[in-house]
Amino acid sequence: MKELFKKALLIGMIGLGISSAKAQVSTHKDPTADFGDYRSFAWIQPDIQTQNPQYNNHLVTKNIQANVDEILLKKGMNINTKKPDLLLRFHTDTEKETTRGFANPMYPMIGYARVGRYIVPYTRGYYGGGYSAPYSYTKGTLVIDAIDAKTNKLVWQGSISATLNNRKIDKQIEKGVSKIMKKYPTS
Repeated sequence: MKELFKKALLIGMIGLGISSAKAQVSTHKDPTADFGDYRSFAWIQPDIQTQNPQYNNHLVTKNIQANVDEILLKKGMNINTKKPDLLLRFHTDTEKETTRGFANPMYPMIGYARVGRYIVPYTRGYYGGGYSAPYSYTKGTLVIDAIDAKTNKLVWQGSISATLNNRKIDKQIEKGVSKIMKKYPTS
């Protein structure tokens, strides 16, 4: 029973450590660009820097593009593959990372004390020991570029980095794209 408790606590702490890592979003824009002039867009070839087939496939590409399309269409832009104002491209990269988490399966030591005429239980410390346990995870980065089609210069870039979950990749793409595109300038 104690071993099961220790394993459950370790798994819970690792999960808490991974899930508590916030996705980091950053954006950059050309201060001289007039975003009110950009009314249409088209996609160019993405730059995918991962060999992992879970993240480097046609479904992931379509998911990223569809989520960006939806947001830009809601902002009043149009898709124009013939003569767009903006060219959109995305970059992805994944890295396998390993870190050490601290598991501390300590049990409280219960003692007793006299309070007035009563004897009451109280906690007076812990026994057991903590240990460091390694765990691996995949860190993913998504970068979206907006390039002026006339000048071929980058006018806006948004990126996000987060821990990936293979079972929730579609939802993570949707949330990540939404966080990036929330910072896209409309005018």
